[in-house]
Amino acid sequence: MEHPVTQLSEFQSRMLDEGLRELFGETNDELLAALMPVIEWVEVAGGETLLQQGSTDRDVYVVISGRLRAYGGTGPRRRRDRPGPSGGAERRFLGEMRRGETIGEVSFITGGARTATVIAVRDSVLARMTRPRLETLLGRYPQIALGMARVVIARMNRAEAGGGARRRPGNLCLMPITPGVDARELGKRLVEHYPAIGDAVLVTSASLEARLGVPGLAGATKSQGDLYRQLTRALDELEAKHVSVVYVPDEDLKSEWSLRCLRMADRVLLLADAKASPAVSSAESWFLGAERRVTMAEQVLVLLHAEDAAVPSGTAAWLDQRPAGSIVAHVHIRPARGEDMARLARTQGAQAIGLVLCGGGARCLSQLGVYKALQEHGIPVDYVGGSGLGAAMGALIALDRPADEIIAYAREAFTANPTGDISLMPVTSLIKGRQLKGIIDDAIEHLAHEGARIEDTWKTFYCIASNYSKACEVVLRRGPLAKSIRASAAIPGLLPPVPIDGDLMVDGGAFNHYPTDVMWRSGTAKIIGVTLSRDASPGAGLEELPGGWALAWDRLTGRRRQFRIPTLMAILMNATTLASASREPVASSLVDLEFRPNLPSVGLLDWQSFDHAVNVGYQLAAKKLAGMSREELAPYRDA
Repeated sequence: MEHPVTQLSEFQSRMLDEGLRELFGETNDELLAALMPVIEWVEVAGGETLLQQGSTDRDVYVVISGRLRAYGGTGPRRRRDRPGPSGGAERRFLGEMRRGETIGEVSFITGGARTATVIAVRDSVLARMTRPRLETLLGRYPQIALGMARVVIARMNRAEAGGGARRRPGNLCLMPITPGVDARELGKRLVEHYPAIGDAVLVTSASLEARLGVPGLAGATKSQGDLYRQLTRALDELEAKHVSVVYVPDEDLKSEWSLRCLRMADRVLLLADAKASPAVSSAESWFLGAERRVTMAEQVLVLLHAEDAAVPSGTAAWLDQRPAGSIVAHVHIRPARGEDMARLARTQGAQAIGLVLCGGGARCLSQLGVYKALQEHGIPVDYVGGSGLGAAMGALIALDRPADEIIAYAREAFTANPTGDISLMPVTSLIKGRQLKGIIDDAIEHLAHEGARIEDTWKTFYCIASNYSKACEVVLRRGPLAKSIRASAAIPGLLPPVPIDGDLMVDGGAFNHYPTDVMWRSGTAKIIGVTLSRDASPGAGLEELPGGWALAWDRLTGRRRQFRIPTLMAILMNATTLASASREPVASSLVDLEFRPNLPSVGLLDWQSFDHAVNVGYQLAAKKLAGMSREELAPYRDA
């Protein structure tokens, strides 16, 4: 509910001034002075509803501190269907409002009912202007109506464009959910890796009280009036000075400070020992359950492993036991390793680097050479996505092995001719696919473990498949790793389709050959892409194709060939990707750093050209990176 606030800090006053100028356009000191008496100050606790969709009040709010989220509909949108206590339609996320932004001006201008429900994600302070008082002010200063109209039009345009992207979380709460996890020590190491991103501060009840010299401040309740408001102002000022505030609750998660940490969080990191039981903890049930939910902040599962852990396993059990849609992401971390803590800082500080790999048969082997060059130049990769055989290369990278080790194993595997088992009775495909299945299964078992799943990769991984049964694109983020790779690379007619969840999956390139859009939607700060130069269109100038004997003789003449007609295999492999290849200019526009190896002499099934393909990718990337200045490389190295 709302609570009066009697005094604002300098920081809060500055946020109010910025919000009013944003709402009304150009203002002067006289107008600002006239606005102050019509403003009421309110506090809304995390999880509480500020505005209800369909209500007829016309008040306008300016967010002084905190974070709120707007939804349309009547129920929360979920990644998969599950019964809920309220039933009804899904609730659609519309956008977020943070300090300095306004709420409610659309209903004020249009006179209509509230178009969205607004809920405080965490404790928030707002300035409220009631409709009668604001109408009186508009009578004295009619020019401010133009500024409000401009804001309304801009917001409506963003809504029509689907502009509901979530923004970088500023406040993190580290919540242990298994015994023996030292949240304070992990938080200390986490903020040490923030300087490359921006200044972060770790806050515990003891450190806050020592900083301000006020014993008992951290545990202040609303009934303590001035002391509680002093705590609110102190935390607001910390947020204004740092790119991220990392809150650590008390050991007693039911303490007032622990509850405040949860309510102040934009994101709650659920810290769990990966070897512990994956069952939902009592703390999760008590504080994050539907009935007593303390915070609306999104939840990220952080699974902690020993320094010498090879590859994670059993991740699916952790995710399956949480309510569907409650966990927005999961991260595997070996806290003793600095590179893992740096990856956690980048992913939680919205500075992650994503690597996207296109499909293209044996030519995709060049992508391993590009990755080797990235490693040598100190450019980390946090997320990996791919399509076609690019999914296979991406999975090897996501397992977080040194590039040379990946290349050595891939050389042994792929030079064994994975597509050599031609079908004598091609019912569903020209190639049986058994050799490719064996090679991929062996690779995953060797570099990870038997039965490894997509969820078990160190770096977050996804691959694209095309659902032949339902004629749609599928982004595979969960499921058996080896089987998902085969599904993404199953070229129709050449390789057999792969059954997943009752549907038949084929080559991801049929819908999305170069899935940078999926990576872009994940919120990565920088996207590195590797796509392949396409062969020039053959057969120009021909009115009709010559007969089979003429084409066969022409191929026997070698360099004196008259007809540049693609082979049957090339047509089969390229035809299914023509539609998605036409989207490549748009896909490339989402990339910050792109490599485009040119391999005209490497056939799509030319596995014996492994070393040549890898070397072309490596030389191209090494040369391009060496030619970039320190300033150009800094956003990737220092991200």
